Order: sequence, then C-alpha cells, then structure tokens
Amino acid sequence: MITIFADLTNKLASDVITEALRRSTTRGMVTVSTSDDTSLIVDGGVFVFVSPDHSRYGQIEKALSLNSKILIFGSMPTDLASLCGLSSIGGIPASWLDAATCQSARAYEFAESEAVVRWHSHPLATFSPFRSRPFLRFDFANEWNNLGYGRIAADGGPWSISMAVEASQATVLASAFTSTNSEEIPFVTLFETETSSLLWWNRATGGVDSPEWVVIETFLACWRHEVLPCVPVVSEIPCGFDGVVTMRLDCDEDIASARPLFELYRSRGLPFSVAVKTGQEEGDAHVALLKDIVNAGGAVLSHSVTHAPEWGGSEEACFLEARTSSDWLEERLPGVIIRYAVSPFHQNPSYVPRALRRAGLQGFVGGIIANDPEMLLARGGTIPGDSSGLITHSQQCMLHGDCLLRNEDPLAITKRAFDAARKAKSMFGYLDHPFSPRYEYGWGSEEKRLAMHTDFLNYIGNAGRDQSTLWLNEVDALDWISAKMQLSLRKTERGFEISEGTAFALERNLEFQVSWRGRNIPLSEIADGE
Repeated sequence: MITIFADLTNKLASDVITEALRRSTTRGMVTVSTSDDTSLIVDGGVFVFVSPDHSRYGQIEKALSLNSKILIFGSMPTDLASLCGLSSIGGIPASWLDAATCQSARAYEFAESEAVVRWHSHPLATFSPFRSRPFLRFDFANEWNNLGYGRIAADGGPWSISMAVEASQATVLASAFTSTNSEEIPFVTLFETETSSLLWWNRATGGVDSPEWVVIETFLACWRHEVLPCVPVVSEIPCGFDGVVTMRLDCDEDIASARPLFELYRSRGLPFSVAVKTGQEEGDAHVALLKDIVNAGGAVLSHSVTHAPEWGGSEEACFLEARTSSDWLEERLPGVIIRYAVSPFHQNPSYVPRALRRAGLQGFVGGIIANDPEMLLARGGTIPGDSSGLITHSQQCMLHGDCLLRNEDPLAITKRAFDAARKAKSMFGYLDHPFSPRYEYGWGSEEKRLAMHTDFLNYIGNAGRDQSTLWLNEVDALDWISAKMQLSLRKTERGFEISEGTAFALERNLEFQVSWRGRNIPLSEIADGE
C-alpha cells in the first residue's frame, strides 16, 4: 500500500526511510521501486519520494490528481517544489553551519544550538511531542541528549536541513529559524488538494530519529481518514496501556554496588535490568546480585568484556567481545541465555550487527545523538541496510547526578523525556550506572540517588493514572520489539491479512495496538475490513 520510489544516488536516506516505514507499518505494507513509470501511481495509494529529481515530476503530478497520500523527504528541484506549494528555492545559508552546533554540556546544565525547529498550531502539527526543539542539544558532555532525538545538521548531508524555500501555497507545520536570521525556513509543510495530501519534510531522513516521527505515522494512519487512504500503524504500546517503560544499569564497574537501587525497584515490584561488562574484578557479591535480579523478574544483558570503543574496532573484535561476555555470564547464571547486549558508549559501526549475530545475539540497545545516526531510531526494530535480522532499540535518557538541573526541578529534563515518549507512543527507556571507587556519576551519595529515582518513579506512576504504564525488563522490551517486527500486514479486498509471530505477546497476555482511521484498536480488528 506504501510505495517508496528510491534512487541509488540517495541510497542511505532511502534505506533509512524504508526501514522506518517498515518499523511503523510492517514489512508487508511497504514496496520499494526505482522505476519512474507513472503507471505505478494508482488510485488509493501512498507514495514516498526521497530527494526526488525531475524524473519524478510525472509521478508526483499524477499522485496529486488521484485519491492519494504523498510523503516527500529532502531536497527537490524548482519544478517539483512548485507542485508541492513551495517557491523561491535556494541553499541553506552558510551561517546555519555554526547555528546548528553547540558546546558540550557542563555538569548540572544542558547545551543547545542556536538553530531551532518550532512546531505550529495546525492539527497535524500538534501531534509532535515538542513545541520546539534545537537542531542539537546535549545533557552530558557532547554525547547524550536526554530528550531522545538526533542531530539536525546544516551541511547538506542526509541528516541536514535540505533547502531554503518559501511556502507559497503549502501550510507550514514546522519552521526552522535562528536568532541571528530573521527569516524562518519551512521545515515541515502540508499541501492539500481535494483528493490528496502531500507532506514534505525538509530533511532527507525526515524525523526517523525523533519522537516527532509520530507526525508521519499520524499522517499515514489518520489524516483526512474520511476521504483519503490510510495505512495502519502498529504501536510500540500494547492495548490497554498508555506507555511502556524499561530501565537498566550499565555495570561498567562494581556490579554489587547496585544492590540498594535494585532493592528500591524490587520493593515496588518493578523489573530491574543490568548490562554487565564482564572484564572486571570478580566476587561472590556480584554474582549473587545478578541471580537476585533474574529471580525477581529482571534481566541481564551483555555489555562486552572490556567496554572498548566501537566494540574493539573491527568485526572480529566485536564478535569476541560479545561472545566472550555472554559465555562469562551464562557460566555464572545457570539457565540464563544471553540474547541481547547494550553497546559500549552506544557506538555501533556498520560491522556490529553482523558480528553480534555471529556471536549468537538477537539485538542490542544503542542510539545517541553523538554517533552512528542511522542507529538512532524513533521506533525500535530492524536496522536500515542490514540483512542480519538483528533488532535494536534506542534509549537516550541517562539518569545521572551530573545531568540533574541546579535551579529548578532537578529531574525536569528526565520528566520531559518521559512525557514526550508517552505522547509519541514510544517505549521509554532510561539508564544509570552503579557506583564505584573511581566514579559516582555526579550523585555524591547513594541516598541522593535513591531519592531521585524515587521521585522519578512517583512521577511515572502519577502520569499513568488514567490508564496503566507497562514496565518491562530490558529482555522483555526487546522481545516485544522483535515480536512487533515479525508482524506483516497485507491489504486485501476484504481488509487486511495478518501474518504474525505472537509467541511473546501471547505468553505475556499482551495484544498489539493499531492506529487507523482516527481510532486506536486491537490488531485483531484490522482484519475485519474497512
């Protein structure tokens, strides 16, 4: 039902968009074509173009005349832009290069770029969980953005704002601006005809690395649903819940020092997860804690052997780090099979998926604003351009003492991150680290850390009072994402045909939820026809 018209000249961006749409709507709903044949544009379709050139003019013109939805990402020539209600095409001013950067964040503060995206009050734009967002922000050094989104560059690449335009006929949903440039640049626009809607995102990779991706999902699933074709979007949130939360500690040192925090979560009946760097001093107390975590319904993941940058720098080094770490954990935790990892530094060069698959793993947690932008995903699932079948989930909220704020609610950013994920219907994950003699991650004392975690747990509980928030340990969270990626919807004359792998969902008594035609409904109802 979704046809993506991809070009080899834009392969990276095309792969990124293709996989993002598969993660949202399932693999069965997405077809990829390189043809410029206008006969492929049919009534009732959804058509996607990534940085299209003039050869796509006939296809876009025809799609606008039919009952259709159209998504366009990135730059395009003047004649195509005019079809989309845009004019005065030009390049991004050189001054935006500096405006799109920022300094590192200092302890107890955050840093943000001068360049900002601001969302307007249009009904579709209000689905964005942010009213404004900088192109770049850091909460810890120059590595982490606790609000969860990626970097918008201004360098002309696939992660960059693409071009300067004016919206002559299109409606501006979001604008980009800087304080030193009085003119705003349309960043997301909507062009409507009687029979079609065209959404343009001024970035070749759209919003794939931000909770703002929900705007695209809403456009596909619900926009003008009375008259235009709609594509079902499968939520990361199961039926009956308003949010999913998972947490973990990355145990780089002194595993046993996590005991007080574990006891806090256990006292509340919440699953506790740890990712373990195995190449550290051994001790009975460390293994005892890991066993208690598993017995309490928590999870243990690999965090490599040595926590080497980029998993050691090669596919073979990554394989050895992953397999040796898993072996160490499985020897000490009888009955536990290590199937997932947390990537050291959240770094995942292109060889990582192959190496982890060779090591017997099924997925990993990664994705931060500082590196590997194609691995920072608004929706967990399969990886663009990868055929290994591994899945990943991005968790970019770090609950550390040195990320607390000084002059307001110390947890204001962390709470905003949870609220944004909840509004965007995204699984929310956050992390901390155990203490060690070397480093306390800015906490100062265990008492302060326990108090802040308690405050945050209370906030999550209060935020979910209308419905319930589902807590999953890290393994179950990744299993849920894996089960979601096994779903496949196909359009039929009667409605939709569902092919799915539901073992995990059935085991946990969970049901997939679908957004479609202005409603949130159980997946099982989607096969009943339109």
